[in-house]
Amino acid sequence: MADPDQLDQQIDRHRRDLRTDKLDITYGELSSMYQDNELVIDPEYQRLFRWSSSKKSGFIESLLLGIPAPAVFVAETDKGIWELVDGLQRISTVLEFMGVLRDANTDSVPPSTLVSPSRRSKLTELEGMTFERLTLRSRLSLKRASCRVEVLKIGSSTQAKYDLFERLNTGGEPLTEQEIRNCIFRASSPELMNHIDELAEFTPFSENLGLSDKQQESKFDRGLVMRFFALKNGLEDFHHEVESFITDFFREVVEGKRDFDLAAESKIFQETFRLLGNAMTEDIWRHYRSNSHRGGFSVYVFEAIAISVGQNIASVATLEPEEIRKRVMMLKTDPEFLANTGGGANSRSKLRGRIAAGERIFSV
Repeated sequence: MADPDQLDQQIDRHRRDLRTDKLDITYGELSSMYQDNELVIDPEYQRLFRWSSSKKSGFIESLLLGIPAPAVFVAETDKGIWELVDGLQRISTVLEFMGVLRDANTDSVPPSTLVSPSRRSKLTELEGMTFERLTLRSRLSLKRASCRVEVLKIGSSTQAKYDLFERLNTGGEPLTEQEIRNCIFRASSPELMNHIDELAEFTPFSENLGLSDKQQESKFDRGLVMRFFALKNGLEDFHHEVESFITDFFREVVEGKRDFDLAAESKIFQETFRLLGNAMTEDIWRHYRSNSHRGGFSVYVFEAIAISVGQNIASVATLEPEEIRKRVMMLKTDPEFLANTGGGANSRSKLRGRIAAGERIFSV
């Protein structure tokens, strides 16, 4: 039975992790802060700016019409600089239209040109309009449009920042778990995320994934690197949902609550995918049914093969490529592996079951 008093204590404890402030500020002031590097949009975060031209134009139209917009959330650094946490699409849309937005390489982004947002648009003259072509009155109207800014103050925990971003990420362009991890962990541990980037580019790994453009855009390959490390080193702690588990694993690493030797684990990662890459091409990560490889990349196949090889790296390294290929094919047709894919395959029992199948086949 839940205890109401215990609930109050939990609320008090977690509220202390989150210190906030509220400000009303104009888009013109936000633009000036951005140009003076007092408002920062992390490069990894900025790559996620992907509103369509009509959606951007619709937002500019709303501001010109004086329609209130949702609040923007920022996190204050120990130097007082604001890092954007939520509101990327809206802020970047205005900065791009004003001609001050910079890309991830700090190069200027060409100013946007408006299109007619939709058939329901109130301002039919928006089509082909640029910021410079607006009258002075309209330019000032846009600059003076008010924006509510919620500030996550200095002293708030890294977890509070992540939780805030995750809870806010429920709008029309939801981010993947890996995109959120990129945004939050890159701010708190850029060295770790840079290293994950490097491993994702490791040729024997990257060339054999066979990912779609959408998967590549959403950092799916980076997510696989982090999945490998989390499941290889923390499988006993996994209980419910894989993506949340990966996030929690690396949050503990970043906060120093979990031992993790990045250099040593990176060597195992590279050796794992070097051995597998020498044995097979991208077919390695596809299911094998009716005597042929079928479908696209399968995360279930990835988990069963990569984790079991990584856990038995010393013995697998003694095998010839043909023997490794033979064991990969044995796993793909193994009854225990097949029984732990399909419906409910992300459950604790099925995840452990398919990795156990891999360990049985790859243990020498």
